[in-house]
Amino acid sequence: MSVKNYFRLLAEDRQVGLSPHVLKPLLSGVSALYGAGVGLMKAFYGHGIFPRRRLPFPVISVGNLTWGGTGKTPLVEYLARRVLERGKTPLILTRGYNSDEVEQFRSHLPGARIGVGKERYEVARGMSRRERIHVAILDDGFQHWKIQRDVEILTVNSLNPFGNGKLFPRGILREPLGALRRASVIVLSHANLVGPKELECLRAEIHKLAPNATVTESYFEPLFFYRSKQRTRVPLDRLGNRRVATFSALGHPRSFQLLLSHLGIRPVRNFEFCDHHAFKKEELEEIRRVSQASEVDEIVTTEKDFYRAPQVISEVLNPLVLAARLQISAGEEILNDRIFRLLGVN
Repeated sequence: MSVKNYFRLLAEDRQVGLSPHVLKPLLSGVSALYGAGVGLMKAFYGHGIFPRRRLPFPVISVGNLTWGGTGKTPLVEYLARRVLERGKTPLILTRGYNSDEVEQFRSHLPGARIGVGKERYEVARGMSRRERIHVAILDDGFQHWKIQRDVEILTVNSLNPFGNGKLFPRGILREPLGALRRASVIVLSHANLVGPKELECLRAEIHKLAPNATVTESYFEPLFFYRSKQRTRVPLDRLGNRRVATFSALGHPRSFQLLLSHLGIRPVRNFEFCDHHAFKKEELEEIRRVSQASEVDEIVTTEKDFYRAPQVISEVLNPLVLAARLQISAGEEILNDRIFRLLGVN
């Protein structure tokens, strides 16, 4: 097990044995320091010590309160698609530290502009001088206080909303739960993968923490599989009776497994890596070797994982890639109305 995976399990209280009892108090101390740092940063921006700048067009921020697996990037795609459908040009602002997300944006949204860089305000200003931009969508923007925003959207994973309720690194929270109050819209991702009672309890908890926020629900709609090298489409029902292996490097891999389960697919092997893991050729060759030994018929991965290293993944494994799209199952009209009002369209 990698060090990163070990600490992830510790943060989720899933690691057992002697060492967690020693490490958890130490991590709690680090979490206290981390929380103080976050609080200080918010205070500096809140009191104007650090300036918050406004762009010459509306800004929609999409972010999360926890580390990984909340459906943030697919929601950015959803919003950009809505903007494009109205004949307007969105600018997606991203730090770009994850090349897979940038490549996904470019592949799925050819009409959108993609601004990549740590200093997102300067990136946006530079691009606005060269071309017409109607709205900026700030990817991973909840903790990016430098840019003023018009709509603050927060994604929450219904399968694991807040972990153990503790701050990083003792837990998975990036800020205390009280930060939910900053959100104007909260989107519950993977809402179809939890029971009605669970969803009702989560909504009630969020309402207590953020009574003024609009709460909506989303899910991932599987569209089709495609062969990575040839890009030929394969129907969703083709794998029901076949021996399947999966590999992924997601913030919340269980959501991928549940999605496959809903398609009637029960993988015989799952190869899971840390979120945003950069696949090495030897790792992919090991997946191929073990899969062959397990008499696997097909290897399946997500688009997010495929775009991390499309060339080497196709060369070594040529897997089936699951194409899926985020859909809003509750509150879509309210969410779209917020966006369209910013654009001045119906």
